Amino acid sequence: MIIGLTGGIASGKTTIVNFLKKNKFAVHESDGVVKKIYSKPTYRFIKYLKKIGLLNSIKNQKINKNTIREEIFINKRKKRELEKFIHKEVKKSREKFLKKHKKSTIVFLDIPLLFENNLEKICDYVILLYAPKVIRKKRAIKRTGMRKKIVENIMNNQLSDSLKRKKADFIIKTNTTKKNTYTILMKTINLIKKKYA
Repeated sequence: MIIGLTGGIASGKTTIVNFLKKNKFAVHESDGVVKKIYSKPTYRFIKYLKKIGLLNSIKNQKINKNTIREEIFINKRKKRELEKFIHKEVKKSREKFLKKHKKSTIVFLDIPLLFENNLEKICDYVILLYAPKVIRKKRAIKRTGMRKKIVENIMNNQLSDSLKRKKADFIIKTNTTKKNTYTILMKTINLIKKKYA
């Protein structure tokens, strides 16, 4: 059974993923794949960035993600082209993961843009991790290299919270204590297991 995990920026996905892994659940992290693409760029990716006009984000074979973020939010074509490459790589990694864990009873796919990319169709159930926008904005700005403008651009490019809430099978609020969030998460997983059985 495939469970999709999603939520807007700074909705607590990393905390939940770490908890699931600690409890021996198989989790595929889209963000982890993307992080690797940027931190250990292949020659193919660097060549592609140059091709789509993001040469100024590369210095000494290293990529400045903030430069890319600022560039793609003012140039929709570059954004589309970049996403095409990233999504293809994440999809390859995800398919490999699902193949590897095909005998597992339950697996999780952590996909930040799950609804935006219509990936709910590959999931049996979708859990939305939710916290009010004002809280998420505060959390995100605390991150290294995150400016208010970048956070707002990211939020504006994500589906609205109300639409996500309508589309999700389960909603878990992450603006309470971690202990409470973990308890609700485990209750939700057990409920899904009963439904599946």
